[in-house]
Amino acid sequence: MKRILACLLCLMIALPLAALADQPKEIPVLKPEEIPDTPPGIRNYLLLCVDSWGNKEDAAQGGKMDASDEEEPPSGDVTTVDSNYAAYIDEIETAVQNISTPRSLGNTDGMILVTVDTYLNRVMLTSFIRDLLIERPDGKFNRLSRFVPNNGNNQEAVEKLIDIYASHFGVKIDHYVVVNWSMVRNIINAAGVKDANGVGRVELELTKGECEYLRGKDAYTSSWATPNLKGAGTYLLSPHAAVIYMRCRKSASAINGEKYDYRRTTRARNVLVSLKNNLSTISYDQCMELLDIVVNNVLVTDMSAMDLLEAADLAFDLKQCDIDQFRIPVDGTHRTISYSSGSCEEIDFPANRDALWDYLGYNSFVVREE
Repeated sequence: MKRILACLLCLMIALPLAALADQPKEIPVLKPEEIPDTPPGIRNYLLLCVDSWGNKEDAAQGGKMDASDEEEPPSGDVTTVDSNYAAYIDEIETAVQNISTPRSLGNTDGMILVTVDTYLNRVMLTSFIRDLLIERPDGKFNRLSRFVPNNGNNQEAVEKLIDIYASHFGVKIDHYVVVNWSMVRNIINAAGVKDANGVGRVELELTKGECEYLRGKDAYTSSWATPNLKGAGTYLLSPHAAVIYMRCRKSASAINGEKYDYRRTTRARNVLVSLKNNLSTISYDQCMELLDIVVNNVLVTDMSAMDLLEAADLAFDLKQCDIDQFRIPVDGTHRTISYSSGSCEEIDFPANRDALWDYLGYNSFVVREE
């Protein structure tokens, strides 16, 4: 009798909660023939950061997750192994062979599309909020960040995610790179402004609330920032502090109209832009040294050594150009709904695709050909 009463009580509690859930609208995904070809001169690289650390020590240093979180050579002249490549290609190939393929990747909570446009000499960063609702091939809905763990949690699942970007956003991804937070920290250390101790730091402008967030971490020390965090201002953050800054999703008030996950995507782009500015005078040898460090801090990628060298060459050639920034969804095209045991962002995909194509230059394809 007690068991029956307990079951009835659970049903009484669960039914009102189920009634509160929203039913997502059908998503008008693109068929393969509807996905536009990438315009000449453009390369699309997807950077994915899984919400995990490389070891328990790193996770303990202020990185605890919130309860709510989760080869063929390229065609063209670059296939020629000239004197610039000769000194590096063996080392890069060895590093690529050593890249691990972990069984479990986890939520892809950091998702940034890096688009390089060699026609207009542009570098563009497009970030995607993690709670954005997408439609899986089986017709079920899924959060964008949870697609990989819910579809195998491995490299094959990442490949399927690439198809999602094509069908939902109308952008074909040329290559992808997957890292974790420890790897991001290591890359920041290599690419940042070196302090007196040789630690690479990131120059960022912080709000009062962001300073308080960093200072509130149990593992916070005065070494996290130069000068000491005291209020709104410009600081040089240590690699670990920069990662904690990137992971911050709590905003007491809107910053430039952005709060929570929307501001979190901007923080990630801010770090990348700061690193790029520091590397604007890098030499080719230094570029290759940095590439070696990056490759040794990758979980999964589909890039060969030649692919990586081509990407490094593109970055080196465009090292002094400004970086444009964008975010999906664009303002006024989304709404928060309750689905899958939490809040999700439902967006107007046709409107966002068109905005993204405008930003990337896809809608000016005819002009490029003239």
